[in-house]
Amino acid sequence: MMSTKPEGPGAEAFSRRHELILLLAVWAVLATSIVLLAKQNLSVPGLYYDEAVFAGLAKDFITGHVHGQHMPNNEVVVFLGRPFPVFVQPYLGALKSWMLMPAFTLFGINVAVLRLTNLCWASIALLLFMLATWRWLGIRAALIAGPVLATDPAYFFLGVLDWGVTGPSFICRCASFYLIVRWCRQKRAAQLFFAAFFAGLGFFNKIDFAVLLIGSVIAGTLCYGRLLRRALRGQLPVAAFACLGFLLAASPILFKMPGLLSYGLSGKASSGSAEFADKLHTMVSTYDGSYFYRLMDAGGAFEKMFQEATQIRSLAGVIFLIASSAWLLAMTASRRKSRARVARFLLLAAALITIGVFVLPGAVRIHHAVLVFPLPQVVIAVAITSVWKSRSTSKRPPVAVRPLALLAIALLVASQLWVISKTQTLIRETGGRGRWSDSLDAFCREHRHRTDLKIVSLDWGFNEQLAFLTNGPKLYEPVWALGHSIPAGTPLVKNPSSLYLVHPHEYAVAPESAPYSYFAENGDDDAEIQPYFDRQGQVAFYTIRFRPQ
Repeated sequence: MMSTKPEGPGAEAFSRRHELILLLAVWAVLATSIVLLAKQNLSVPGLYYDEAVFAGLAKDFITGHVHGQHMPNNEVVVFLGRPFPVFVQPYLGALKSWMLMPAFTLFGINVAVLRLTNLCWASIALLLFMLATWRWLGIRAALIAGPVLATDPAYFFLGVLDWGVTGPSFICRCASFYLIVRWCRQKRAAQLFFAAFFAGLGFFNKIDFAVLLIGSVIAGTLCYGRLLRRALRGQLPVAAFACLGFLLAASPILFKMPGLLSYGLSGKASSGSAEFADKLHTMVSTYDGSYFYRLMDAGGAFEKMFQEATQIRSLAGVIFLIASSAWLLAMTASRRKSRARVARFLLLAAALITIGVFVLPGAVRIHHAVLVFPLPQVVIAVAITSVWKSRSTSKRPPVAVRPLALLAIALLVASQLWVISKTQTLIRETGGRGRWSDSLDAFCREHRHRTDLKIVSLDWGFNEQLAFLTNGPKLYEPVWALGHSIPAGTPLVKNPSSLYLVHPHEYAVAPESAPYSYFAENGDDDAEIQPYFDRQGQVAFYTIRFRPQ
């Protein structure tokens, strides 16, 4: 039978087109599956403070006016007569707010649009990641790494809830990864410029991106230094052009570096003596997939997340990562220099970035731990594809390597999906506990248009949600003036014209809110106290309205 596959000079291009079509088809299935799986998360858990702050600043620009008081130290400029956000905090650019603005303009300003937009950006990052892996390591590695990343509980839940602005960070790192791979093959100056530009944009998005940059650059220099010097020999204008791309994107935050470095070196960013243990727990629970289950079970009370063991975790993920790392370590002595170089780079970069997270003061949450992503997923993919190739070309007796490799990947993906399912069940049954409760969203819908109402947030975790989800009430948040507006030990403020919001003691954040929590939990004849419950009957927060004296 005559083959329909072309031979000769066009054969490689034909093969590449078919690989690209296959990759895009797999990505489309993964992206669709992620959206369908995350459908319940468009309403639960409740809107979290860190989500709301970026959404609220975007809302201000779309509507043309500021509603409520945002976090101190944010920076806004007037653009087209509207408040345009530049910084949310000195270490945190407003890139996420910019990414939300088109969707809010086209589809409305609400939680569902916010989280669907997060998912869209996460899916684009996944596509860029798969394309980069394909260009660098081949189609098999890309088709393994894509599903492994897409079903990772950390990627999935951060993709929809985007806590810690990981969404923009993922986009920037995957875009930079893809463009660097393209530049290595085609040597076009524009590719290197935009690779550096996205690296700078990731740094502007959040300063902890520096950990990823430093680790990757050191590993790349040690493993690919000779090749890079050869590629850039006599190309000083190209290198300068790339540096310009980084500086253009990162320049706003570079001017703040002296103050940020001074703050970091002062020790104020550290969370104390328990920081190392917190980071270790966070890193382990990120890899076994249990972090978000623990977070939702504890209602966002970080101090309680790791007090009890949980069976909701993917041991397959940890086992595969350890086994893959061991295999790549063995590959570093391979006679094939290109294979050994890839193995050294992946292991060294992942190790350096992980060490950087442990060194970085205050980096105790999952959005810090995933700075190493997607390197662990590439490690797994490269290890499996290299086993596949080496065994299939071996002269030893045939072994069912390929079916075993496929079974292994299926086991890993299934275990990750199981963790996601169990976490989704908890979220659905509770609606989100404590600081993640959808009961606060319901309260906001109830009072959204009341222009006669004054709402005072007596603890962290209320005001940004109120600013995003309401339009009418006047909002006050004295909690940001800790120790000044609500001094500890002073009598309670009892203004009958205001409605006060406070957490129960197990979810309270600001120490100054403790008297109000005690007051709400014990009741008083001078006030109307209304508890708001989650779906399992646990109190998420209280409202207090004092009666006129």
